[in-house]
Amino acid sequence: MLKRWLNRLPIQRKLTFLVLSAVLTALLLSSVALLFKHWQFERAAMVRQLNSLCDLLGANTTASIEFDDNLAAQQLLDSLRLQPSIEAGYIYLPDGEIFTAYSHSKTSIDPPAAPTEMGHAFLGKNLLSVASPIESDDEVIGTIYIVANLDALNREIFDYSVIVLVVVLICSGITYLVCAPLQQSIAGPILDLANTAKRISAEEDYSIRVTKDSEDELGVLYDQFNRMLDQVETSKQELQEANDQLEIRVDQRTRQLSDANYELSNEVSERRRAELELERVHREFVEAARYAGMAEIASGVLHNVGNVLNSVNVSANTIFQRLKTSKRKQLKRLVDLFNEHSDDLGEFLKNDERGKQIPKFLDKLAESLETEDNVMMIESSSLTSNIEHIKAIIATQQSYAGTSGLVEPMNINELLEDVIKLNASSFDRHQIQIVRDFGELSELLVDKQRLLQIVINLVKNAKESLLEQSDNERVLRLTTLTKDDRLLVQISDTGVGIEPHNLTKVFSHGFSTKSGGHGFGLHSCANAAATMEGELTVESEGHMKGATFTLSLPCKPVVVASH
Repeated sequence: MLKRWLNRLPIQRKLTFLVLSAVLTALLLSSVALLFKHWQFERAAMVRQLNSLCDLLGANTTASIEFDDNLAAQQLLDSLRLQPSIEAGYIYLPDGEIFTAYSHSKTSIDPPAAPTEMGHAFLGKNLLSVASPIESDDEVIGTIYIVANLDALNREIFDYSVIVLVVVLICSGITYLVCAPLQQSIAGPILDLANTAKRISAEEDYSIRVTKDSEDELGVLYDQFNRMLDQVETSKQELQEANDQLEIRVDQRTRQLSDANYELSNEVSERRRAELELERVHREFVEAARYAGMAEIASGVLHNVGNVLNSVNVSANTIFQRLKTSKRKQLKRLVDLFNEHSDDLGEFLKNDERGKQIPKFLDKLAESLETEDNVMMIESSSLTSNIEHIKAIIATQQSYAGTSGLVEPMNINELLEDVIKLNASSFDRHQIQIVRDFGELSELLVDKQRLLQIVINLVKNAKESLLEQSDNERVLRLTTLTKDDRLLVQISDTGVGIEPHNLTKVFSHGFSTKSGGHGFGLHSCANAAATMEGELTVESEGHMKGATFTLSLPCKPVVVASH
């Protein structure tokens, strides 16, 4: 708090405050020390005075105690009235009985018990007691006990404190009067320097200089301040020249960026039209695919369409992601940044950290846009080719009942039986043994079209794998079961199998172990399974050891769904 208050004070008041603080601290410490010493001295003197008084009274009351003359002893104690500070006095016999007593107060006070220890003691803050033995022929015949107040000592200390306070105040005033003109010699040059700095800042005139009046540290500060102004003035002139040149270059570059932005806008519009065309073709395909189903087994149309459509989707997604993450959006941010700093563009590009990065940013942006264009051209070419392929497939497809995406109740075992029946002639022709391992399943809610597509592809691949080997018995096993609220459909074969290093690649787009294969079938099956909240996995012990594909789907009983 004190530091914050000092920080807000002008330097003149700070100097005055520091001087006065030092003087007042020294005076107060010395005055307190003197008062404390005087107080100790006066107390010791009062103790010595009371001890002497006790010794004197004790010597004078010896005869009174020996002759049991209580009246004489009382007269001696009554002489204590001459000293107002004495509050009471007592003479005790050796057995502790009071021989005689004196009290300064007229009110009756219960006498204290006989003291057990000789010497002085302070009672509270305002009383001093002294006890001294009364001796006769080296024999203690009694004790004298006197109690005195410290009012006079306290009043004296208070008076001295008032005098000290007055002296401190007078010294403070004198100190202030003396240091006021002296601090001007220190604060004056600093204030002149501060006022000059304010004037330079307000007028932005860096030709102003301060005049040095001394050769001390303040003189060095003046010299360095003037030298700094020289450097600032020179830098300002250089900066203005660089700013003019930079504005010319920025105008040229801005025009180039505007032209490039116009070209990019046209290109984006063209690509948008291509996306719309792709969406139209996709809608046509979806509408046509609604009639495709079991006819795929006879004609292979659905398989081919699915494969090409995956390629179309990949290309379209690639183009969409490229457009979504395109660096062209940063051109608008760059133009906004230029507009934001249009008044101080040169200063911004030269001194601001963001402005310094703009040339490097433009170089990297040009490289990024060139890369995007190359990728777009490749994907657009692929997309166009695939669209033409899809159109040819649609023109030749056969009608098939059913709509993909429609969830309906069905018996999974019956669907597998339908697939077996559709391929029965092919299985018989190639001597493929079918093993049914169906569990007891109730009707479940599934996407019949997608499930049919997956099973047809898996059975087709298993059949082709079996045809590629002639050493082992050709066995195709179809298994259904439920486990942990999941429906498992397994297609196993004793065909050529899959190498271990290819197990993680079989579902990748474009990967195929068949000669002439396109790598679309299993990829589309995995995507269809994911769409149904399921998962497609594969297991194989290696070459010529067969393979097992497992489709895992959530169990959705018809009864639960109806509720």
